[in-house]
Amino acid sequence: MSDERPTWLLVVTLAVAGITAAHAETRPRYGGKIEGSLLGSPGTLDPVHAQSHAEITVAELVFDTLYRVELSGAVEPRLAGGLPDLDATRTVARLTVQKGVRFHDGSLLTVQDVVASLERARTGPGRWALAPITSIKATGDVIELTLRTPTPELPMLLALPPAAITKQGKPPGERPIGSGPFELESIDRPNHRMVLKAFDDHFAGRPYIDRLVLSWFDAPDGEARKFEEGKAELSARGVAAFTGGQPKYRAAYVEGPAAVLVFVGFGRAHPDVLGDRGFRRALDQSLARGPLVAAVTTGERVVGAREPAPVEAGGLALSIAASNGDLATAQAALGSAATRVSALAPGKLAQLRLEILFEETRPGDREIAGRVARALEKLQIQSVITAVSSTVLRERVARGTCDLWIGQLANPITIATPWWTAAFAAGGDDWAATQLAAGSLTPAAAQQTFNDRLPIVPLMFRAIRMWHRSDIHGLRFDASGRPCFAEMFLFGHAVLTGKKP
Repeated sequence: MSDERPTWLLVVTLAVAGITAAHAETRPRYGGKIEGSLLGSPGTLDPVHAQSHAEITVAELVFDTLYRVELSGAVEPRLAGGLPDLDATRTVARLTVQKGVRFHDGSLLTVQDVVASLERARTGPGRWALAPITSIKATGDVIELTLRTPTPELPMLLALPPAAITKQGKPPGERPIGSGPFELESIDRPNHRMVLKAFDDHFAGRPYIDRLVLSWFDAPDGEARKFEEGKAELSARGVAAFTGGQPKYRAAYVEGPAAVLVFVGFGRAHPDVLGDRGFRRALDQSLARGPLVAAVTTGERVVGAREPAPVEAGGLALSIAASNGDLATAQAALGSAATRVSALAPGKLAQLRLEILFEETRPGDREIAGRVARALEKLQIQSVITAVSSTVLRERVARGTCDLWIGQLANPITIATPWWTAAFAAGGDDWAATQLAAGSLTPAAAQQTFNDRLPIVPLMFRAIRMWHRSDIHGLRFDASGRPCFAEMFLFGHAVLTGKKP
């Protein structure tokens, strides 16, 4: 029987096979420092707010969740002592927390920390993930979650970044204290660099490496050049950026699932224009995903999309016709919007100028913003592209003081619910969270409502291809496309390219 597994899974499988062989030769050694990169600056270190790939990557390193979604899509206990114990109505879930778990400051993690963390997420920015939960309380060592309706996906929801456990459930700020495998030693935002050190008392075992240095770059080739010159051991661009070039040291790569959704978000700087569904539909239809995908890939898998759920989670594949856009339909939608919004009327359209924000350290986002600008130009709408820091982007999006912005989401690749709820939440629309809370969120209803409202405009799903020096072992990706940096170890020695081992 033929192996029909997706390419990304085959790559990871081969990598894991290599790791197994390495383990057979000798036990991994503790120690050493590895320098790598993030796909942009983390605009926040608070897991409740984590949205971009960089933010959820850092969240997983510094904080723990009750459960974890593995590469296969299986949900396994993390901090939790086991799967939730449900009552006869399946609306009350009880669980325990592993004993002896410590925070980075040495204090014990308690059930009160868990309750406070989940409550903050449930009633705040993490509501999109924990909407089915109506109350959380602790009775002795048992945490009791009351659900509005039976929620089979509860463990998966408790594995999402908003459900990460912080000390006393408080916002962690720029000096976060978590219980994760690494603790933050320093963050230097002006110089685009953070240093994490292994947490010796991590309940699941200390990471092998002593320190992990993660940088982000505002120059398109900055990261690749650093890797190819031998000044970093990991790179998400690496050799792919210089066709025909060779890095200083022998390298290989591991590729994750296409689990990073890139989208266009809407602000409120021109509320009548940006809030009109006809305008949103016009932008959606005028975007040619095919050329866009071809322009931004550096060798990794990139899949055009018009829905926020990947095919692996039941989303619709993008047709060839849809990948080219539909200008006639876009113009008709804009004409309909012009009957409601005076700024879109033919006599005033030339005066409209929209700003497109992108995060200055995210590879490829400038090109993506440029493609969005060209789509607007087809509709005779002027635009300006502005590069901003991750913190400024987050602040302006939260305040609504922007027109359009380029965003990211990352969720488990095979599970539909978090994609729909996160996509609506990213667009400031509470519909999906409300449906999830009522127990009636179905992919069919989500698809219909999303296509009607277009809270965001999906563009593509991207895989991450992580190049690594040949003496780095243990690197893999989880189901959300996050690199599992905590599992890496140094084995053997770096070998110059072209030299025998």
